[in-house]
Amino acid sequence: MKRFLVIALGALALTGCGISARLHQKQSRNPYVRPLFYERYLNPANGLDQQIQATVNALRANPRSATLHNQLGQLLAQKGFPKDAEAEFERAVNADRSFYPAWYNLGLLRSARGDYMGSRIAFGRTIHYKPGHAAALFQRGLLEERRGNSGDAIADYAKAFSINHALLDVKVNPQILDSKLIALALMKAYPDQHTREALLFQETPAGYGKQSIAVSPPAAWPMPATDQIVTPATPGTEPSGQTPPPNPPPH
Repeated sequence: MKRFLVIALGALALTGCGISARLHQKQSRNPYVRPLFYERYLNPANGLDQQIQATVNALRANPRSATLHNQLGQLLAQKGFPKDAEAEFERAVNADRSFYPAWYNLGLLRSARGDYMGSRIAFGRTIHYKPGHAAALFQRGLLEERRGNSGDAIADYAKAFSINHALLDVKVNPQILDSKLIALALMKAYPDQHTREALLFQETPAGYGKQSIAVSPPAAWPMPATDQIVTPATPGTEPSGQTPPPNPPPH
C-alpha cells in the first residue's frame, strides 16, 4: 500500500512538473500572455497609446508576426521606451530572419546607444536581405567614420548616394551633418557623372538652323592673326543657293 502511494505521489509530481513546464514554455513563446509593465502607462485617450494597445492585443493573438513586432517597436520608440522597442525588433527578426525593415530599425537603436558591433551586424543584415538599401549603407558609413575607418565609410557613403540622391538633402537626412567625409564620398560616387555634367555643350542659336558653319578652315586658308576679328555674315543676306566667300587673307 505504501509503495502504491509513493508511486502515485511521484506520478502526480511528474504530471505537475510537466504542466508547469508546458505553461512556462507557452508563456515564453508568447510574452504578451501577461500584462506588460508599460501598459499601465497607456492613456486610452491618447492616439499613440491606443495604437500601442491595439498592437499588443494583436500580438497576444499572433505572437509570431514579424510585422506586428516591428510596428510595436516603432510605436514604443516614439513613446520613449527604447529598450522595449529594441526587444520588439529582435522578436521581429527572430520570427522572420529576412525581414529587413526590423534589422534596419534594430541597427538604429543599437547605434543610438553606442553598440558598434551590434548595429554594424544589424545594418549588414539589412543590406544582405535588401541589397542596395541606401539608408543602411549611409548608417554603416557613419559607424565606420566614428571608428576612424575613413576608407570603409567613404565607400558606403558613395554607394548610398549613388543609389539615393535624396540622402544628400539635410531635410531628408539630417545626419549628413554628422559626417566630414561627404565631399570625398561625392568624388568617389560621381567621377564620371561630374565629367559629363562639366561638358556644357552649346546648342545652335536661333537663326542658324540652315547655315553650315565650318568647324575649322581648309588647309589652304591661312589662319587669321590673333588680333583680327572675323565678323560672320548675317544669316539670310546671301542669295539663295550661294555661300559667302571666305575672308581674304591678310596682306
